[in-house]
Amino acid sequence: MDAAEEWALPGSQLARRARLWTTAARVGARYAALRVPLPGADPADRLQQAHDAGARDLHAAAVELRGGFLKLGQFVSARPDLLPDVYVEELSKLQDRVPPAPASVMRAVIEADVGPIDELFCEFDYDSASAASLAQVHRATRSDGRPVAVKAQYPRVGQIVPDEIADGTRIMGLISKVVHHVDLPTIAKALEQTVLSELDYENEARNIERFRDNFRDEPQVEVPSVHHDLSRGRVLVMDWVEGENLARALIGADHATAEEAARILVDSYLKQILVDGFLHADPHPGNFLLHPGPRLGFVDFGACSALSAETRESIRALYRAGLRNDLPLVVEALDALGFKTRSGRLDALVNWAQLFSFDDVEEDRDSAWAGLITAARQDPLVTIPEELIMLGRVLIVQTGLVARIGPSWSMEELVDKRLADAG
Repeated sequence: MDAAEEWALPGSQLARRARLWTTAARVGARYAALRVPLPGADPADRLQQAHDAGARDLHAAAVELRGGFLKLGQFVSARPDLLPDVYVEELSKLQDRVPPAPASVMRAVIEADVGPIDELFCEFDYDSASAASLAQVHRATRSDGRPVAVKAQYPRVGQIVPDEIADGTRIMGLISKVVHHVDLPTIAKALEQTVLSELDYENEARNIERFRDNFRDEPQVEVPSVHHDLSRGRVLVMDWVEGENLARALIGADHATAEEAARILVDSYLKQILVDGFLHADPHPGNFLLHPGPRLGFVDFGACSALSAETRESIRALYRAGLRNDLPLVVEALDALGFKTRSGRLDALVNWAQLFSFDDVEEDRDSAWAGLITAARQDPLVTIPEELIMLGRVLIVQTGLVARIGPSWSMEELVDKRLADAG
């Protein structure tokens, strides 16, 4: 048995699916037990205990199984409106670097799909530069001296993950029968499609080229080019992009650098949403690399989302209404797009309308952010347009970032410029 077969993702396909369903059943059973009152027990304490244990169970299963279940955990941790705080806090740990596969495993994948490493590259760093849920990246140098990033998929991922993510969709569908405060089926379907697209490296190569073309005139945004002659099967080779994980870089950065980095990120997404209609839909901190200048490098384009011309124009209308701080008009636009809260009241959409209004947010971003999350949990969105699932994730993540940094630049000026670019 070779190295790739010895390592792979842990467990047989059947054992992994059993672990997934057992974890879901265990978490669900705790909440089902809350329906039976216990004399002398505080219902709030019992609920919190169920939250705490459930969060630990999901985190442990994701760390053990990796693959699609880890990807699911990373997704929901970036949506603090969906889950109680303890779940968000526990699952956010999944955003950190995961243990890499042994060098021999990744060498076997690369050589099976592309060819001998010693013949393809004059230098190859077998220490992983970045390890994630489905693949890991190694730095290498081509014979002409160009540094490249070699992204190689873990063994068995292509066989295991589609069934696991389908199981996740079924589980979320079952949960939706008793949990009516969020549009779980739509979210699950969008997540399943996203994860499956991340397994297709030909699709990711097309995403990179489209994104690179969109940002060819944006000097503060760096996008790699694809090396097609070295990209086949489970291997994708791109330019090496210098920089440090944005979240880690901001910890030690001075406020001026942090402000500018946040501006570049937010402005780049406004361009994607309002001008290009093509979205980098995985706002994981490790997918943005901060380089002195500052300049922001984008990597990992497996999860991208295209917005139809009609949807893009509707979103532009939202932002135009936001510039005028016309919340009623923003609410009407959200309703027309198909957003519905649990209560069904239009005024409940005001909380979400704040994502497109900048007056109060400019004065107290942190308070506005906390208010949005609280309100979203009290009267959450139960119907979300499928096309906008990933956009919602992006908006929430970047709003939280801006709230934490509290920059002095004007969101209104950024929006106004990109609306002008859109024509």
